[in-house]
Amino acid sequence: MRSTLVKVIVLVLVGTLLLGTITACSLRTGSKSSEKTLVIGFDRDGEILDTIKTAWYSDALIYIHDRLVSRDYNFGYQPGLAESWDVSEDGLTWTFYLRKNVKFHDGTDLTAEDVKWTFDTIRDPDVGSPFRSDLDAIKEIEIVDDHTVKFILNYPFPNLLFNLSNTAAGIHPANAYEKYGDDYGKKVVIGTGPYKLEEWIPGDKTVLVKNEKYNWGPEWMSNRGPALIDKIVIKVVPDENTRMMELEVGDIHILRNVPETYVEQLEKNQDITLYQEPATKLGYLAYATDKEPFTDVRVRRAINHALNREEIIQFVFRGIGEVAYGYLPFALEDEYLEESEDLAYKYDVERAKQLLAEAGYPDGFKATLSADNSSKSSKLAEIIQRQLKEVNIETEIQLYDSASYTDMLKEGKQELFIREYSWPNADILDWFLLSERFPYPNHSRWVDEKTDELIMSAARKPTWEERAEGYKEVQRYLIEQAVWAPVYVPMQIIAARKEVKNFKYHPWMLQYNDGFDIEVE
Repeated sequence: MRSTLVKVIVLVLVGTLLLGTITACSLRTGSKSSEKTLVIGFDRDGEILDTIKTAWYSDALIYIHDRLVSRDYNFGYQPGLAESWDVSEDGLTWTFYLRKNVKFHDGTDLTAEDVKWTFDTIRDPDVGSPFRSDLDAIKEIEIVDDHTVKFILNYPFPNLLFNLSNTAAGIHPANAYEKYGDDYGKKVVIGTGPYKLEEWIPGDKTVLVKNEKYNWGPEWMSNRGPALIDKIVIKVVPDENTRMMELEVGDIHILRNVPETYVEQLEKNQDITLYQEPATKLGYLAYATDKEPFTDVRVRRAINHALNREEIIQFVFRGIGEVAYGYLPFALEDEYLEESEDLAYKYDVERAKQLLAEAGYPDGFKATLSADNSSKSSKLAEIIQRQLKEVNIETEIQLYDSASYTDMLKEGKQELFIREYSWPNADILDWFLLSERFPYPNHSRWVDEKTDELIMSAARKPTWEERAEGYKEVQRYLIEQAVWAPVYVPMQIIAARKEVKNFKYHPWMLQYNDGFDIEVE
């Protein structure tokens, strides 16, 4: 009797354990099969999830918000939240016609009032938006009706479409600040985009979940409805080696900005595919042009001649990248100056020495060479130091963390220094080289009346074609004045694991809602 009872108890316990195990396995399998989660690795986090107030745009904001204008895979401007627009003959009035039946994540309808509130808030000097100056051309914004809004400009400004397609131009619901207070941009962010904010843990991760009601994607996308991927986790992993390890073991599915030093290693991994395209980036050696000896154009030209850019591409970038001849990356086909290579300063040690002697420095001079403390910038500083020494320019390298580097430039302590920008438009030259941007971000401290005239003239041309030609004239003058020493154009290298399906490269913003999928076990 006792033996039978023991057997029954044992069988019940075993059955319970088996049932629990089966249930747990079912839950795990079920969660994997029912929820598709894409993990993206990044080296740093955003400072605030608010396109109006931030100066560093987390990729999460690309998918939380839609913009009036979108950009297709060829960088062409296409309808976004605005299904169409008209421009007056004088170029001063832009009328945007909004899509109907678009809803914000909180369930409210998108109207012209939301568009006006978003851009009026950006333009409000009391708000302090870093994006404000990009909208200087706008005089006022008028609501015509619920789905029509007019932008009245101070002067013709064909670059308006570019600005309205930027991450910074994401549309918010009217009066979001009044409604959500200090939580907005931290715990709450409301857009009309294909993904909604679920959670943001600063310095750790941002979690987005798909907008099930989304059905107003732009016409150029193959999928205009809800995304196939249920959840996106933007994971912050500051250490480079750790990011690579997590990619290889599958804890990260997509990694942007893969360092060139890891390309050979990743190419051997059959679980990973690398996508390489010319980046809209440019790396350059700059100098404080208001400090001697860099006030002399002959010294600036000598520095340009002293750089062996081909050697730099091989040493620093493992041969992955292109020599920069001008001030814009050549991926900007409309605006890039084709004759940049012909006008550029060729590597010529003797010519560099001759120019230095003519400028009164036959024995060279000494200067500080500053850079951030990343492995790439450190290597770049070392090889530039060696190359400059060949023309008798002795440099002492000073490395900074990113925050301290910015502080140093703002304080005006720089002499020679290394920088890299990422931007898909010629107006980056306004940002760095207009006198009104002195002393920062005009960190090369270039205050020059002719540069101002050329840039302002180009920016205010009535058509895009005329604007592009105007910026080519700007580039010719900058090369002639040797305001910078352009060095390299890196490749945009993106790594994606085999689990990622239907990957589509986009030159600026990966469109994860456009048919991207992920295989789950």
